[in-house]
Amino acid sequence: MSVGDTSGNSGDHGLGRSWLLYLSLAFASMSFSATGPVAIIIAASREGGLSFAQTSSWLFASIGINGLASIAISWKTRQPLLFLWTIPGAVLAAPVIAQYGFGAAVGTYLVCAAVLLVLGVTNLVGLLDRWVPMPIVMAMIAGLFLKYVLAVVHSTVAAPLIGGCMLLCFFGLLWLERRNAAPIPPLIGAMLAGAAVLFATGFKLPSHSGGAWLATPALIVPRFDLHAISQLLLPLLITVLFVQNAQGIAVTRASGYRTSLRLVTLVSAALTAITAPFGGCPSVLAGPSNAILVSGGTHGRHYLGALMAGVICVAIGVCSTAYVFLLTSLPGAYIAILAGLAMMGVLEKSFVSAFRSALPLSAMIVFVVTLSDVTLLGVGAAFWGVVAGCLVYYAIEQPRQAD
Repeated sequence: MSVGDTSGNSGDHGLGRSWLLYLSLAFASMSFSATGPVAIIIAASREGGLSFAQTSSWLFASIGINGLASIAISWKTRQPLLFLWTIPGAVLAAPVIAQYGFGAAVGTYLVCAAVLLVLGVTNLVGLLDRWVPMPIVMAMIAGLFLKYVLAVVHSTVAAPLIGGCMLLCFFGLLWLERRNAAPIPPLIGAMLAGAAVLFATGFKLPSHSGGAWLATPALIVPRFDLHAISQLLLPLLITVLFVQNAQGIAVTRASGYRTSLRLVTLVSAALTAITAPFGGCPSVLAGPSNAILVSGGTHGRHYLGALMAGVICVAIGVCSTAYVFLLTSLPGAYIAILAGLAMMGVLEKSFVSAFRSALPLSAMIVFVVTLSDVTLLGVGAAFWGVVAGCLVYYAIEQPRQAD
């Protein structure tokens, strides 16, 4: 029997404990999603040169609108289906925003939504994973994420006291976590340790008196720039379909839910179309957050945790201006370290998936080309990395059919 299992004879006390468990899982899930991943949005918005208001609108769309939709979808399906934003998508979008403008990125998001809709309606999405091997996708993700994890080193050198304490706390809790003895997640511990050092050394938040606290969503006029679309669209589709949604579906199916790939694709398309005009990058089924939601409790009742997590999302989205003010007021080194630590687990899994596979040469080609950050014919390195990796795979490493 699961930790949160309660029978009909357990009474109000058992029911109360069950609800408390799902509430705890919801808070743990959102503690992850609303810290490191939000720090990634802040870092991406800084790289893209976005204003405070644009960043606030982006966060409102990414967490508030998705949270509201997650409540409806989880209630309807009775499954833990928490939709949030694609973290790799935020990373991918930053240089495109800086080079072509926010409107060009929004236009690409809308094209992405249209393609997802076609794939879902025609059910072609079930065939696409045969074209691009997963190790090639994961090598591209490794190449994209590496610079953000490297920023942890650079920021720690620049701010050794903050960085040292955050790293010590993170790896200490990680050591305990792998022995099932960590009192809190490593990322949360690192966040708290860094904040404690900041305030202990005299850091003070600037005054926000008279400033807005509630969200002020702003519509971004989309611009359909062919260079931006060619650079961003394919990597976005790959990460949405084969990294984020695939991971989220694997999590829920492993917990006994018959989650539909087609349904998830269609929901991603609809939510991406809704959030994009406010600056939100494509919406996906959140793998890590849903993994926390199904880590305890009873099968068939995990959707309760998703409902509670959705409510927390909506609350953060409504107060996104205050939340962005808080995070943007913190030192850049603190945000960079927090974002890098949030990506470390994904980077580790990407390396393992890419280079422990049967096609290490293809993965290495993808990784090197993506890491080079070259632009050819107006198209970014992530696209060319996947193209180069697929060419090497089909020419050299594809398993030969037996005669």
